[in-house]
Amino acid sequence: MAYHSIVDRASGRNVAVVLQNIANGNVIVDYSDRRPVVEALIQDLKEGGVAKNWNERERVFALQALKTLGRATEGCDAIFTEEGIRTLMYHSGLHSTTEASIDRTSSREALKCLANALLLKPTTRPVFDRLEGPRQCSQLLKRSQLSNESQFLFSRILFLMTIDAISTVKSLIDDHHAVDSVGVVLKTQLARSPDGTMFTQSMVLSEALKYLFNLMIVDPKIERSDEAKFTDQEMIEATGKRFQSLLPTIVSILITIPPSSPNPLQPPHSHAIHVLLNFPISTSALLVTRSQQAELLNVLTQILDDTLKHSLNTDEEVSTDGLSNGTELDEIVPPLIIVLTNIASAGGEGKAFLKARLLPDDVDRSKPLEKGDSFSARLIRRMTSLRFPQIRETISQLLFVVCNEDPAVLTRHVGYGNAAGFLLNRNLGVPASVTGAHVEEIDEDQATTPPKSALSSTAPTAPAAHASSDIDSGAPPTRRFSTSTSVNPITGAYYPDPSAIRTAMADMTEEEKEEEAGRLLDMFDKMRRTGVMDVRNPALEAGLRQRERDRYYDEQEQREQEEEKELEKTYGKV
Repeated sequence: MAYHSIVDRASGRNVAVVLQNIANGNVIVDYSDRRPVVEALIQDLKEGGVAKNWNERERVFALQALKTLGRATEGCDAIFTEEGIRTLMYHSGLHSTTEASIDRTSSREALKCLANALLLKPTTRPVFDRLEGPRQCSQLLKRSQLSNESQFLFSRILFLMTIDAISTVKSLIDDHHAVDSVGVVLKTQLARSPDGTMFTQSMVLSEALKYLFNLMIVDPKIERSDEAKFTDQEMIEATGKRFQSLLPTIVSILITIPPSSPNPLQPPHSHAIHVLLNFPISTSALLVTRSQQAELLNVLTQILDDTLKHSLNTDEEVSTDGLSNGTELDEIVPPLIIVLTNIASAGGEGKAFLKARLLPDDVDRSKPLEKGDSFSARLIRRMTSLRFPQIRETISQLLFVVCNEDPAVLTRHVGYGNAAGFLLNRNLGVPASVTGAHVEEIDEDQATTPPKSALSSTAPTAPAAHASSDIDSGAPPTRRFSTSTSVNPITGAYYPDPSAIRTAMADMTEEEKEEEAGRLLDMFDKMRRTGVMDVRNPALEAGLRQRERDRYYDEQEQREQEEEKELEKTYGKV
């Protein structure tokens, strides 16, 4: 029997079995029959409807049936009306008269129906906003005793309601303490033990971080009377101050929760990294202690290393497609690289750590620097990747920053062959060090330029007193080196010993010698095309000289023939 055909629906016993069958999918309601069933459910569940006579179990069945039917929009128009939204808010505890029923099974089922409606029909969002749904969600999120499921659902609803919604975000931040409420969710999840439900710590944190990301993205667009004359820079700084209290918790999420394996760039870590992108504050404000700084940078660089190692093999253009969520590497990896770049741009110990971790001085130069399975080799290979242009650009910029934005130092550490495209695209030309000039590398800590933002190029500079109190101000010794003539400026590897070359060539066949000669000629051509030096292909040079000789002899022979003809005309043939 169809639900709407039941005569006495006020008796829960008459409808329980039918509703349970719909909820469990045992009874399939066709699109043509869905409209009267959904309309009947909304009428029965609304405030003052016959559902007031049902017990909790029967209300749960009704809301689960509505959830099952409402996963598609066809025939479910009654859900997306103001009456439908109001009815779901009534049962979810978002109504003033039902707030005491929050976190029951029926209230969580109603929240699921609401979340589906807001996702499937964006036109329901203004209705929910007008009924003060976001305010209620934000207020209820402050309850640290909420279950994981309720925290997840409130965060999901607020995430949907804050997608490029300036007025909603302004109201939540300025009037309803959104920063405090999302902070409660993040802190309680870090302290809470697993409860065995399907709504895990990772799921709740991910949803809360997505909601926080929306708040931070929209906040600089809000017009406030006290910020009317702010520049764009000052607006970004103001946003950072509003959310700064959450930063230690974000850092704790990255440090204390083990990343997924073998794909570490997954929620909640990926969402936490996205949030970090929006904090325009200095390293000293970001990291209260040196140990936290070291821990965070260790985690972030290890995530980057593991991601490149697992998702890309040694062939620069081949992906193992190991990411379980199917997202392109070129979309999910760059945010992490940009965070590292911003931290490096702030200078200090963070930059020194990244320099030592990404481009160590004791790298193996027995082979081209991009060869091998070291972290630095994997990074350098990405600098010339064709398949992943965003990874290529962001990694090149990161390595450039840790090299003090000095083309000569970058070339020293990665080889000009790997850095050429990046440098030429920025009109930085060919470093003098490529032709053997002296290269000097100085730690930025000894420079007089104040540090930039740790997480945004537009961030304010931290006060000197604060920086010195949190992080030791002593700079490590200046490192200086000269480009050795034994280092190939193109590959960054040492030139092989001549005696070793002769020994190796003695054992080579003629075919192998021809292959080596061909590779050598290609290298000369590359050096000439990229402007490293004005050098000609030896084979081409030899050919040109031979053609010059042939032309000289041809001209000499032609002149002799012409002289003989003149003599014949004058004296006749001999």
